[in-house]
Amino acid sequence: MKLAKRIVPFLMNRSFFTKIFISISIVSFIGIFSIVTIYHYHFKKVLMDIEMERVQRSINQSALNLDNQLRRISNDMYYFFVYSDTAIDLLTADVSDQLVTGEMSKAYKELEAFRLRFSGELESVFFFRKDNVTGQETFFHDYSLNRNLEIDYQEQSWYQNFERKIARSTWTRPSTQHLFYQDRSQSSVWLTMGKYDVENRDGIFVMRLNAKIFSDAFLRLANANLMIEVQDTNGELIYSSDPSASFSNSTNWLNTTSELENADFIIRAHINKQAIIDKVNGIQSIRIAILVIVLIITFLMSVILSLTLVRPVKTMLNLMGRVEVGDFEVRFPIKYSDEISRLGEGFNKMIANVSDLIKEVYVIRLQKMESELRQKEATILAMQSQINPHFLYNTLETINCHAIVSNVPSISHMTKALADFFRYSIDKQSVVASLSEEIQHVQTYLEIQNERYQEIEIDISIPKDYLVYPIIKLTLQPVIENAYQYAFIGDRDYFLKIYADSVDEFSYAIYVEDNGEGMNEQQLKELNEWFAIEDPTRIEKSPEFKFENDLGNGIGLNNVHSRIRLKYGAHYGVYLLESKSGGIVVQIKLPKEVAL
Repeated sequence: MKLAKRIVPFLMNRSFFTKIFISISIVSFIGIFSIVTIYHYHFKKVLMDIEMERVQRSINQSALNLDNQLRRISNDMYYFFVYSDTAIDLLTADVSDQLVTGEMSKAYKELEAFRLRFSGELESVFFFRKDNVTGQETFFHDYSLNRNLEIDYQEQSWYQNFERKIARSTWTRPSTQHLFYQDRSQSSVWLTMGKYDVENRDGIFVMRLNAKIFSDAFLRLANANLMIEVQDTNGELIYSSDPSASFSNSTNWLNTTSELENADFIIRAHINKQAIIDKVNGIQSIRIAILVIVLIITFLMSVILSLTLVRPVKTMLNLMGRVEVGDFEVRFPIKYSDEISRLGEGFNKMIANVSDLIKEVYVIRLQKMESELRQKEATILAMQSQINPHFLYNTLETINCHAIVSNVPSISHMTKALADFFRYSIDKQSVVASLSEEIQHVQTYLEIQNERYQEIEIDISIPKDYLVYPIIKLTLQPVIENAYQYAFIGDRDYFLKIYADSVDEFSYAIYVEDNGEGMNEQQLKELNEWFAIEDPTRIEKSPEFKFENDLGNGIGLNNVHSRIRLKYGAHYGVYLLESKSGGIVVQIKLPKEVAL
């Protein structure tokens, strides 16, 4: 510990260049020699695994391509032979005196068209029919094929499957058997599909696969170090990239397989193990040269990184980033007396001075804002004081008495409603009221409007449990007033519905719905986008619709939305929907906390 206490200050008081250079050099040399050690024990195995994985992927992809090709042939054969009723046509075709009838000519053309569709994959395509009553046997094939009459077809595997009635989309065993002069003598397989007992006749559709389809599938993969074989499910060889190769010594070869799903063939790949080892060993020959080059590069990088002051500068940049977002409490840690420490001292002094200046400017601006706020409050109070509530109530009461004496109940009713309306509006005791109180105020307002708009149907449906929920005063009346001013402007029957519903566990919504003139989809979208911004009190970008031209009049939708946001947060406020009746539904979202 004592030695460490001496060494650490000694090293830390050296120049920054010296500290960084020594640190990077030590770490780099340790890393290089660690890599060399890991390479010695593990690199060979890793490269062999990678090579095997690469070969396996290539074999799987080629096998998949071959499988898809064979599946396409098999599916088209099934469709041609069964779904298109070709089998029935061939079994019932008229064959008289071995002459080529019209039905036979049609069959020949259909067979030729099918064969030409797979000219690269198939060597020959024919249909063999046998009459179970007369014993007559007939071949159907296109004119381009010439049958070798010297070949005994009854000895061939496809015919034996036919006789045993097992030709149901079957791949025969591989052989060099062929029937036409155009068939190659290479080993291949037959694909057969039979149809039996149709008007006492049996038939079989036979295709001889071109062996070249297998060699083409693995042409780019097979080489002296990668042998590929294709076998059937019985283990019989269908194709080999090198028929003379022997894999008896399995220690020299790595084996992998891939199965074809549709053709029941197995792909076996034999990889020369020694070839992979030689490829890996080829890298070892340049290992020393690479090591020397890496050491030289490491030395140069150590010098460069040391000169660039990596860690201290990074620390300084991080601190500056925090200052940019307003954190002026950060300080650069100073422990030693090197160059970067002196730079840190200057940074700390600068941040302290900037912080003091910002505080001074903030205090001045805050005082100015408070002064402006007081002036605005004084103006509002002056305007409110012009309306003396007692004078207003006494005047309205006098009018009410005169109306009663004069036997004019409509004037008395409106005067009393107007007094209740102003009493609720001018009351300064609280900004928040219960939903019950707000509904009573709305009903008073609607009673006054009803004297003028008696034809408008009003429907207020609020669940009893919701009446205790809080709401900001004068929230519903401006919304309803907008409906009277902008929605009910035509000459037809109108209605106004006010109802409430739960939104989630913590909030509810009040809906004011009308069947008025409404607005188009673009207007709704722009208004809702405006309501969605974080600071809805900014009116310099308010949508230029007459629906919102009341922003300058004091109380409108924007004012209602702004007061809700300022009171309860961005989760609450106003949202507009299109009514099914063609009008507008104003959704007012509020919290469920019980009103005080």
